[in-house]
Amino acid sequence: MKKIASKRAPISEKITAIAFFIFFCVLALLCMYPFFWAFNNALKTKIAGNSMAITKEWAFENFSRIFSEFEVTGVDYFGMLWNSLWILVVRVFVNVAASAMLAYAIARFRFPGKEFLYVIVIFVNTIPIIGSGPAAYKLMYRLDFIENPALIWISWASGFDFAFIVLYGYFKGVSPSYSESAYIDGAGELRVFFSIILPQVVPCISAIMITQAIGVWNDFGTVELYLTQTPNLAYGLKEFEKHNRSRKSALPMHFAASIISSLPIIVLYSCTQKLILTNMTAGGLKG
Repeated sequence: MKKIASKRAPISEKITAIAFFIFFCVLALLCMYPFFWAFNNALKTKIAGNSMAITKEWAFENFSRIFSEFEVTGVDYFGMLWNSLWILVVRVFVNVAASAMLAYAIARFRFPGKEFLYVIVIFVNTIPIIGSGPAAYKLMYRLDFIENPALIWISWASGFDFAFIVLYGYFKGVSPSYSESAYIDGAGELRVFFSIILPQVVPCISAIMITQAIGVWNDFGTVELYLTQTPNLAYGLKEFEKHNRSRKSALPMHFAASIISSLPIIVLYSCTQKLILTNMTAGGLKG
């Protein structure tokens, strides 16, 4: 019997694979460096001079000090953590719910102006509308949304964002046979949406909610404009650093608070990155 010759990859492919491996290792180290830099500064008693210098002191008490000394506008760390959590949950839920309902209506029904609405969504998500900030703030002020957590959530129910585009592709990809069978059995539009169509796009909605949660957790601009008396962690970190920049002993506590505040979202993304990549890609390919 003739021996089957083993196929070996050409030398050029091996060199290419090694080059890519080295490149991505270097890239990973560059991405991890800011975290190690922040951790190094969080262990110092004070930051004066070169912040890149490796600390010879291990002031782990900085991580416990933030729970008693970290404060912005009279709100302590736990208060800012609570504000971050409720803003995240309410904002993500309201936005994704609005996007899902709008995407379903435009993707599955025929009505005058349907194409125009879709073009508007694409335009809003691709062309930055410069100068709309003052007008938006004035509108929020007249509606009494400023410093009003009970009403601010209404402004988050826009629906015309990237989540709409992804969900629109998913809804277009769901076979109409499911809806037709439900109609024959006497189901109404709401029953079809919530019981038939929506369960089929739960993985996509989960991926969208996770990606939005990452952005909302790190968003300080919204709080800085509309909810300064209800600071979240992102806004609190910004304000604490601004008001304590001259206090060299307070800066290590700022780095410690930054590390602790970033851990939940890092863990969330690490545990769900496969879900995000799979469903966001699938949603973008349909349509």
